Amino acid sequence: MERNYGYARVSAEDQNLATQLDALQRAGVDQIFAEKITGSSTTRPELDKLLQLLRPGDTVTVSRFFRLGRNLAHLIQLLDDFNAQGIRFVALDLGVDSTTPAGKMILTVFSGLAQYIKEETNEKTAHGRALAKANGTHMGRRPGVDPKQLAKVETALKANMSPSQIVQVTGLSESTVKRYRKLLEALPAKHDH
Repeated sequence: MERNYGYARVSAEDQNLATQLDALQRAGVDQIFAEKITGSSTTRPELDKLLQLLRPGDTVTVSRFFRLGRNLAHLIQLLDDFNAQGIRFVALDLGVDSTTPAGKMILTVFSGLAQYIKEETNEKTAHGRALAKANGTHMGRRPGVDPKQLAKVETALKANMSPSQIVQVTGLSESTVKRYRKLLEALPAKHDH
């Protein structure tokens, strides 16, 4: 049996669910999942419960379009998932119904907008990195070897100390000690004459 599930969530500005719940009840949903969690929260127990119940042919109804997802990208991902699973989506505030031509068009526009925002962000990030590199700013882990640190690790290894002992004695991180140990092991052995 196909079911119509309602989902409501408060926002940071609007902490009252009453208007959303009223709209969903007037829309005739069978069951309402209500969340008193703001958009920035990544855990949504009620939404997770709803998503577990959904079957092809079911409907998800929201009174406000942007209450379903954490952000536009998450919302579009949910809508894509609904579409793939044969689940109808209705947003009462925008008059969106994913089964109508107009509803499909609006969802396609939002999906395109989300893709545009993602590409724009990636482009800005790449440009920022290129600019930082051009200005001599190092990106990522510092390259090279610190000769003083290497000498400390070499001396400690010659004294048969374990990596954890070397960490305690030198104050270097375990990853640095292990990296220097590998480096020393790879070097040809020094022969005393």
